[in-house]
Amino acid sequence: MSQREILNPPVIADLIEIQARKRPDRIGLVFEGRSFTYAEMNARANRAAQALISLGVQRGDRIAWLARNVSTFWDALFGAAKIGAVTTPINWRLAPAEVAQILNDARPALLVGEAMFLEALRTAGGGAEVKTMMLETGGEDCFDAFVDQQDDVEPDFKPTLEDIAVQLYTSGTTGLPKGVVLPNRCYFEVGASGEAAGVIIPQTDDESVLHALPHFHVAGVNFGVMAVARSMPIIQHRQFDPAAIVKEAQGAAPLNSFLVPAMIMMILEAAKSTGASLEKFTGVSYGAAPMPEPLLDAAMAAMPNAVFTQFYGMTETTGGVTVLNHSDHAKGKKQRVSAGKPLPSCEVKICDPVTGAEKQPGETGEIVARSGFVMDGYWMKPDATTEAVRDGWYWSGDAGYADDDGFIYVVDRIKDMIISGGENVYPAEIETVLTKCPALLEVAVIGVPDEKWGEAVKVVAVKRPGAEIDEAGVSDFLKGKIADFKLPKHVAFLDRLPRNPSGKILKTALRNTESAPSKVG
Repeated sequence: MSQREILNPPVIADLIEIQARKRPDRIGLVFEGRSFTYAEMNARANRAAQALISLGVQRGDRIAWLARNVSTFWDALFGAAKIGAVTTPINWRLAPAEVAQILNDARPALLVGEAMFLEALRTAGGGAEVKTMMLETGGEDCFDAFVDQQDDVEPDFKPTLEDIAVQLYTSGTTGLPKGVVLPNRCYFEVGASGEAAGVIIPQTDDESVLHALPHFHVAGVNFGVMAVARSMPIIQHRQFDPAAIVKEAQGAAPLNSFLVPAMIMMILEAAKSTGASLEKFTGVSYGAAPMPEPLLDAAMAAMPNAVFTQFYGMTETTGGVTVLNHSDHAKGKKQRVSAGKPLPSCEVKICDPVTGAEKQPGETGEIVARSGFVMDGYWMKPDATTEAVRDGWYWSGDAGYADDDGFIYVVDRIKDMIISGGENVYPAEIETVLTKCPALLEVAVIGVPDEKWGEAVKVVAVKRPGAEIDEAGVSDFLKGKIADFKLPKHVAFLDRLPRNPSGKILKTALRNTESAPSKVG
């Protein structure tokens, strides 16, 4: 076990300054062949802060960021934090019109992005009113070049716990994205909770963080901040590429990474296709979507030296509210399919979504959480904030239950529940069974309109390459494993399932495109 010091200063800005003072020559960031020490990272953050000041950015101003995972993001994040400005990463995979909607909501003082995304935005008529700078282009409007011209002196401003660090936009799977406001306090509290729980502890003194999650995702920000706090160099990948990650895993450095299950599946497939080893992984954290047991078994077999940790949480809770430790992942333990137990200083309970009454163990209700790392609220949306956070408790919209030992099990989204003939059907129950079907690679279950039952169960599936299975075969596989009223009345096959960048299946999109019947024969 590594003896590296874990840092958790009250504000994010102090994190890089402390590392620069204590470990100036240690490598903190590696990006596309270039390495940066902590001293260089802090100097770059100071230059970024001075650049923002010279551009008129003030405390509380939003800096919109529209780019893949370039190294300059960390300069901007820490630099903005040093002057109390708010980094606001935007999902670059969105359509230009959707990006424009977020810009209209965020009202940024500055927009920084890669040329291809900014040009598409301009072509669509968006962002014209926002001062804009490009990344990696050189020239007068290049943010990187402008930062390089500044002095690297520390700003005079002293940020506080209540200064906003980041504003992250929810994925918008159930409506327009909302800006989640996360102050330094949230990061300080979640850092203290993680340290108390003993999560993401380096196993060796030469361990690095392999970072491939998008910066507009809460885990993309958190895992990088956590790497700096644990003195683990960030090996930054511009975007997720399973082949590139497998190649990285053939190097000398032990790797610690945060991935979503869909990413893990693709990495395993890429490694299998080339016969490459994944034994360099010493830590694999995951979340954002459930991990099917067959995939978990395959991952633990392919990465035998990795400590597996599951986090369950949301952007609104600065990431995880529960954690499933490595020891609970062991085969044969019933809790390995759970989301774990609440993190220290975090309360989690199951409540009736209508009455608010707390449910008994084993009873399904809505998962609600209270902690010091619950968001300040949704940007400029007081009504939505009041609906989501009640008396300090965040209402997740997730259906779940707790067992007698305190493990939390996530059943489904409350809004994804299907009511068929008066019976409640949770799609995740059916999906869990179908993950064990050898002919299916991925599945999603949705409700579709039905004249007789109100709603009917529909399975949308992706076949494994070379597998032969038809609609009736899917239903036959389920018979005897679930109640008859839960059996699908419709089945459809796709080449792939639509997902958001967090790896979550976009069931809203499926309901829009797959609402037409596909009768089981």
